Amino acid sequence: MTEVIQELENRRWQAMIDVDLPTLDGLLHPNLRYTHSTAAVDSKESYITALENGVFDYRQVDNSDVEIQMFNGLALVNGTAQIKVVAREKEFLLRSRYTCVWVEESEGWQFLAWQNTPIPS
Repeated sequence: MTEVIQELENRRWQAMIDVDLPTLDGLLHPNLRYTHSTAAVDSKESYITALENGVFDYRQVDNSDVEIQMFNGLALVNGTAQIKVVAREKEFLLRSRYTCVWVEESEGWQFLAWQNTPIPS
C-alpha cells in the first residue's frame, strides 16, 4: 500500500509543477489544510486559486528520507524536500522537513494535510 501513496505523492508534486489543476482537484481533500513554511495556511480552494494565479510557481522538487506509515484509512508521510519555487516574484530554494497526511475516502486516497518546516542554513 505504501507504493500507492508514493505514486500519489509523485502525481501531486508533478501536478503542482505543471499547474495541472484538474489533477490537483481530484487529489486534494475538500478539507485540505496546507501549512506553508511561512506559517500561512491554505484551504483547497485558496491553494488551487494561488496556483492558478501564479502566486506559487513550483519549478522542481527533490525528496529524500521519505517514510510512509499506514494506519486504518490514513497514510502519514514524512520526508525532506528541496523545493525550487518562485513566490512573490522571487525564486527560492526551500530546504525543509515535511509531514503530510493522506486519507482514504470512498472516492479513493486524498491529500488532507501538509506541514512544512524550514531547515536552517
